[in-house]
Amino acid sequence: MLTTKQFNLSTQCVLAIAVLAGTTQIASAHTRLETATVNENTRITNNVIIGHGCGEKNVIGTSVVFPDGVDSTITVDGAAHAGPLTDFVQNWGNLMQQNYSRAVFSFQDEKTDSNSNVVGFWAGGGDSLPHHLNGYIPFRAGAVVIEPTSCAKSVKFNISIADICEITDAAGFNADTVNLWTHNSLGTIYDRVSTTDDGPAPYTINRTSALPASCGTGVVVEVKPSAAQINRDMPIKLDGTQIWPK
Repeated sequence: MLTTKQFNLSTQCVLAIAVLAGTTQIASAHTRLETATVNENTRITNNVIIGHGCGEKNVIGTSVVFPDGVDSTITVDGAAHAGPLTDFVQNWGNLMQQNYSRAVFSFQDEKTDSNSNVVGFWAGGGDSLPHHLNGYIPFRAGAVVIEPTSCAKSVKFNISIADICEITDAAGFNADTVNLWTHNSLGTIYDRVSTTDDGPAPYTINRTSALPASCGTGVVVEVKPSAAQINRDMPIKLDGTQIWPK
């Protein structure tokens, strides 16, 4: 079994890459899902696509968190909704499952809540992801069932992601050590520094079933994680020991 020391050593090792002078390009793409929009009642195999490293530093690991729907912030057409997520989605809670792959990183695992529901996953160690290349981290997204009596025409889940280029504590977070694809105003150490809330990777479920007659054209629902969930689920833990942040 991989030890904490082995993980730290393997993730700190960045491969030397021979690059012809003048040919290196830094991608500007955010980390996003390969499939960002899917119809309700549809199960798919998906990928988190890491778009680039931290400047010219390679990515040594990634941490992904899905809103758990328990204490998440829910908006309807931009207005706060005081009710539960079940007002709009019947079966959110354990729909995401990580697919095992060593194509990019050697080690990975799911993150679960107290009910053993998968709320995220991480991958890291082994060879690093070259800073100028894309990396695909696979997972299975289960079929989301939109509550048929609701007026939801779509439900967007905001997925928070941290692409790690160096293992540091929170004081060491900067453009050279981590790319934070997270919300910018939750009040956590993982908040993205940005004037707009453009960080999280969207995952939108489109309704294909008929809306109730009273709904008109329907409403747009959006789900964001709570600060408490991000603080709990964003760290990477190995054998019960937190290894990122330090």
